[in-house]
Amino acid sequence: MPTPLPTEKLQRWAYISLIGLFVCAVVSSLYFAADVFIPLVGAVLMGFTFAPLIRPLARRGVPSPLLAAIVLATLIGVAALAVTAVSKPAIDWIDRAPKIAKQLERKFRPMRESVATVEKASADVMNLTNTDRKKRTTTIVAASPSMMERIAGGIQHIGVNLAMMLVLLYFLLAAGDMFKEKTVRLMPTFHDKRAVVSIINKIESEVSSYLITILLINVALGAVVGGGLYAIGLNNALFWGITVAILNFIPYIGFLIGLSLVTVAALLQFSGIGDALLAPAIYTVANMLEASFITPSLLGRRFTLNPVIVFLSVVIWTWLWGIPGALMAVPITVVMNVIFSHIPALRPLNEYLSGRVRVREAVIT
Repeated sequence: MPTPLPTEKLQRWAYISLIGLFVCAVVSSLYFAADVFIPLVGAVLMGFTFAPLIRPLARRGVPSPLLAAIVLATLIGVAALAVTAVSKPAIDWIDRAPKIAKQLERKFRPMRESVATVEKASADVMNLTNTDRKKRTTTIVAASPSMMERIAGGIQHIGVNLAMMLVLLYFLLAAGDMFKEKTVRLMPTFHDKRAVVSIINKIESEVSSYLITILLINVALGAVVGGGLYAIGLNNALFWGITVAILNFIPYIGFLIGLSLVTVAALLQFSGIGDALLAPAIYTVANMLEASFITPSLLGRRFTLNPVIVFLSVVIWTWLWGIPGALMAVPITVVMNVIFSHIPALRPLNEYLSGRVRVREAVIT
């Protein structure tokens, strides 16, 4: 193979550099304009989810704006019921948050007595070395917002994003297939038009099937875990069931967060360690059955994604957009995988995202 000329090498490196700069620009835009992109992406994903459900009714003559209004009313009603169910327990937990560490310390005090002497000796050494420094140094502590103020600000921010997302979702659903038809018209050849239709239909089909199936699975998991926690006498079992269902939308990390919260709640309520460990045991067994048998059997190989890529996707989107990014990480990965499978230049990325070899699709040249 002939050695590339210096000019060709420079052109190749310039091309790679441009791609790198473009990727950096996209990531920076996603990070700094999160308040714009989060409602937009959320509305688009939900539009992909509900569009296949309402399209048959629209074809029978039901106005699309009416169908969009029904979808929004249903979503708002379900969200209102969920918020009503979890608001009081959540507020109680927020009020107890400063005392939880002390309560856990008292719970495990018998276990710490064996190392109390070592801790005291270490503290004495630290006090001796820092005595002079404490005498010479004056510490000024700036007043910081209280926890309730921070939570109130976060809730207000989430409410604004949700309102924007619902408004965008209404307009997307009310528009029907208008955006799809406009996108198809922009394609120069019939082959590209056919590929665009294939991509959009595949995205709608996969995202809708995935999200609806995962929603049903997570609701069932929350009901099973909530019922098990209620059976052993854990307080606010409904709250924990809803929390488990929501956290299960976040692969891997959601289970660890939920397990930690349930374990802390059980340790604070039950006097015996053995009784307290029943709660995380129920959660763990239910999650293992869901992840190992129920989800694979329902989703099958159709939604097989590389688990390493899924984990990295959750990490990256959580870093970019926080909790909303974690919730949308897997649906975004599904959309990217469909798009990559239809564009020959991006097929290598499709191979990394997919957990299996895919059949040949209609492609955009």
